Amino acid sequence: MLQKLNLKISKYQANRLNSLGIPNALTRNDDQYLSPSNRTGIINNYAIGKDAILISNHINNGGGKGSEIIYSIKSTPVLGNYIASEIIKTGQNVRNVYTRVNSQGTDYYFVLRDTPYSNSNIVEYGFADNLVDQELLLYNWPVLAESVVRAIANFYNVPYFPPNFIVYVVRRGDSLYKISKSFNTTINKIIKDNNLKSTNLSIGQELFIYQ
Repeated sequence: MLQKLNLKISKYQANRLNSLGIPNALTRNDDQYLSPSNRTGIINNYAIGKDAILISNHINNGGGKGSEIIYSIKSTPVLGNYIASEIIKTGQNVRNVYTRVNSQGTDYYFVLRDTPYSNSNIVEYGFADNLVDQELLLYNWPVLAESVVRAIANFYNVPYFPPNFIVYVVRRGDSLYKISKSFNTTINKIIKDNNLKSTNLSIGQELFIYQ
């Protein structure tokens, strides 16, 4: 279920940034592989000013627990610290906000090294091979995604308002009745808002709950 999570997070954030009036662009809109040069080429097409930022969303692996934010050596840690502060509010721990250089003294990661933005950050939301992080990533990814939206709004000093919906990810033991009671809504409204053809739910299914 985690394979497409980076894209889900990015599309969610693009939608929310649009609602806040913050211009943005995605490097991809579907589940496709992009080589490093293709990815940076697309990113560089949007290099439109010194105030532009780059957020590269990732899920970590290889042992560990928590989120990490890696900022470019061309940047300062200001935006990264904003992001870390907001992620901590979701209940996820932040391991570090840092920069990493290679043996040539440039950015270690190509997405930071080969792009021109002065505010570039890789956001690692958690570790796919950590059971606690797995749970958080599977069911609370919309909350984590929203935390970065808040950080960007704070960074740009743009008035922030929360979304008029919640993306709820169905868990084991959930039912439309249980979910409707949790969010003070009705079963019929959930069915209508999500164009459901059946009242049967599956684990990992995403429902929009409008406020």
